[in-house]
Amino acid sequence: MRWLQISIKGPPEYVEPLTHLFNIHGEGSASVERQGGYNPDEGEEPDPTAWVTIKGWIPLDRTTESRKTSIDVGVRLIRHLVDLPEIEELEVSDDEWRNQKFEPIKVGKNLVIVPRSSKYDSNPSDVIIELEPGLAFGTGHHPTTLMCLEEIEKAIKPGNSFLDVGCGSGVLSIAALALGAGHAVGLDIDDDAVISSNANLAEAGFTEKSTIFSGSIPHAQVPDGSFDVIGANIAANVLISLAEPLIASVADDGVIITSGVLDVRLDDVISAFKAVGGEVKSSRQIEDWTATLITRAGGIK
Repeated sequence: MRWLQISIKGPPEYVEPLTHLFNIHGEGSASVERQGGYNPDEGEEPDPTAWVTIKGWIPLDRTTESRKTSIDVGVRLIRHLVDLPEIEELEVSDDEWRNQKFEPIKVGKNLVIVPRSSKYDSNPSDVIIELEPGLAFGTGHHPTTLMCLEEIEKAIKPGNSFLDVGCGSGVLSIAALALGAGHAVGLDIDDDAVISSNANLAEAGFTEKSTIFSGSIPHAQVPDGSFDVIGANIAANVLISLAEPLIASVADDGVIITSGVLDVRLDDVISAFKAVGGEVKSSRQIEDWTATLITRAGGIK
């Protein structure tokens, strides 16, 4: 079988909508590639503003044109927000598709996200997370996921309980467990996300240490006050609506890591958490996106 490889360059803040578009109408996981030229071991970091390449694959069959049309429509809508180049196309075979090579991504101090198709000579301090190429490269490029992973690495202690609200692919839970969490619980209202998270956690070897539920909080299977670390990489409006159950879910000495919030909405989110007994410990920003650490008032000092 032959495939049509489609690719487009875009700024990192548009990685998630473009990969989502390619995943919905393509086959398998889209991938995201960033330029190299930096050495994490020397303290160097990738340029967070550098454009990346998003790739997807469409089977060459009777569905090809309809899939291309749907992707073109989505890209045209995104062009109302950012000036994107034209989509590039290349025909590839099954072997060419399966045997692609991608580079690992260093996140934070020790986390390294390694696509299963890639070889990586690890350092003793590395915490390796093996993921499919599309999932792996999505995590390293969008500022919201990047900051969430970095804060999880700082917050997780051995044996901690972790809650991922809006788990999507399950990558935050995989990272938390790889860093030593005792158990991770994920929630998502999208059934496909629940399926994807379970599959990715199984591939990572964490089935026995993870539980994924359909739905949101409050949830009958998610007890209040029992999570040491909560990751919530979701939109501002959702965070505002979930502020009270999030505060209820975190342990007295636990922390909530919020992300997915544009700087213009940060004050709204902070106000919502303060109104239900939350206390902001810190906040950081990459480009227009923010990540914030929140505890119960009087919690972590």
